Amino acid sequence: MARTDGDETRAHVLDVALPLFADRGFSGTSVRDVARAAGVNVATLAYHFRDKQGLYEEVVQRLHHDLAADLASTPMTADDPDPLLRWLRHGWRFCLDHRQHLRLLLRHLLDTGAQADVVVERWSEPLLALADLRVAAIHPTWPTAQRRMLVLSLMHLTVRLSLEQPSQLARMSTIPAAELEDEIVAWLARIARSP
Repeated sequence: MARTDGDETRAHVLDVALPLFADRGFSGTSVRDVARAAGVNVATLAYHFRDKQGLYEEVVQRLHHDLAADLASTPMTADDPDPLLRWLRHGWRFCLDHRQHLRLLLRHLLDTGAQADVVVERWSEPLLALADLRVAAIHPTWPTAQRRMLVLSLMHLTVRLSLEQPSQLARMSTIPAAELEDEIVAWLARIARSP
């Protein structure tokens, strides 16, 4: 199905709003700022997103939509020599590709102390359940709470490290830049496999 002008405008506004919200946060970004940066009027934003809260929620949910599609497209298979390593590498690259979204989510968490309810209900719980199944393959005797804490810990470490400038991360870790991704993924795998 071809995209309409309205669909293109909506997507463009979301693209423009993301770095504004990531840099300034919800309270520091006005509807007028977004409209001006997108080259549209405020009425157009209201038509597509209801209000600033609706726009913000759409920007936040876009990452989770991408993540859900991404996780679903990277199954762990029995013939994979090291499915955990492949899965962690894929997660690392996803984080690198979505740094602005991650900055936005981290800013929201720091500003409010919690994820948005719509994110927890619609995205976090189902994604956590999927990740829990993958960890259960490695640690089948662990209780659900322990597996989920491992998933949350790995997720937070991956996000935090992916937000660092690669040159600084290489310098601070003393890992040569060319080896950084492999070393980080191997380190995360060691954490995941530890008893």
